[in-house]
Amino acid sequence: MKKVLTQAVKIGVSLALYVYIFKKVDAATLWQKTRTADPTYVVAAILVYLLVQIISAYRWYCLLRPLEIRVPFSRIVGLYFVGMFSSLFLPAVIGGDVVKIYYLNKEAGSLTGATTSVFLDRDLGLGALLAIAMIAAGFGGTQLNGVPLAPVFGLIMIGFAVANLALFYRPTYSVLHKALKVFKLKKSDEKVERLFRSFNTYRGHAGVIAIAMALSVVIQIGGIAVNVAAGAGIGLHTDRGFIDYLVFIPAISLISMIPVSINGMGWREAAYIILFTSAGGDKSATATLALLWLVVLVVTSLPGGLIYIFQGMNKKNSTNPAAGPGGRIDSDNQLRGRLTVPEPEDLKSETV
Repeated sequence: MKKVLTQAVKIGVSLALYVYIFKKVDAATLWQKTRTADPTYVVAAILVYLLVQIISAYRWYCLLRPLEIRVPFSRIVGLYFVGMFSSLFLPAVIGGDVVKIYYLNKEAGSLTGATTSVFLDRDLGLGALLAIAMIAAGFGGTQLNGVPLAPVFGLIMIGFAVANLALFYRPTYSVLHKALKVFKLKKSDEKVERLFRSFNTYRGHAGVIAIAMALSVVIQIGGIAVNVAAGAGIGLHTDRGFIDYLVFIPAISLISMIPVSINGMGWREAAYIILFTSAGGDKSATATLALLWLVVLVVTSLPGGLIYIFQGMNKKNSTNPAAGPGGRIDSDNQLRGRLTVPEPEDLKSETV
């Protein structure tokens, strides 16, 4: 009942935000700008984002190696696109990350390893996103209503770094471990313990982390380039050009993580309008850019639906015994054969 009520509230928030947006932006003008968008730029945006997703799948593939989870790259690409499709077209309680974890566990027989790889994949992406926004905001002196954005991103980055210490640094983790015991959160403590041990598999693989981080920067720049192409297709101009995209697109991604609407819908579009108009962008053009970004997401996620249908991913796959020490930890063996999908709260939001 609680989940149903939460979903109802999120749907209500999304609808209310869309009503507000369409009161601020003339629907006829929005349609006109969308209809007259240069198709060359729109197609280019779609192709670039497809490439970005394949690179994202390769980052995930790299992160699986230290965990000794051996799944072919082609299969990882398929799982990645299925996750994208799930994020947009399945109920919001079933996130794309949860779907990827579920199917990777069926492939490799390692729930903890699957969870760790997906979590770290998102974690590195978020780190790259914050770094790009912070540097660009500092370089461009970007402000919102007179408030410099570089220090804001800097504070978020500090919080991000502190949170990550618990994943790799034993003394920080020990504090968290004791806190969970004090509050008698035994199940949460067990999950954190398994994740901590699994994350520490990466300690001897600094090269893999460096490659994954470099790929994360490429991926985030690619996502920003998609928006630049879409913006060029509708003639959107801002005060600082590309610098504004480097700051605002990461900010929009962060805002979309706020879990008060369905998959960030409404929040995302409102953020586009507020941020880009603050830099001199036309209100109708910024709303059109938000719509085109949604179109790109929908089109590039459709291959995931086809993969799901034609590869029979809805059928039970055999378990791969090759999963290694980074994955099958303690209770993982007990989970095999009676797998349940992890709760979405255990994972980061579906945005990075």
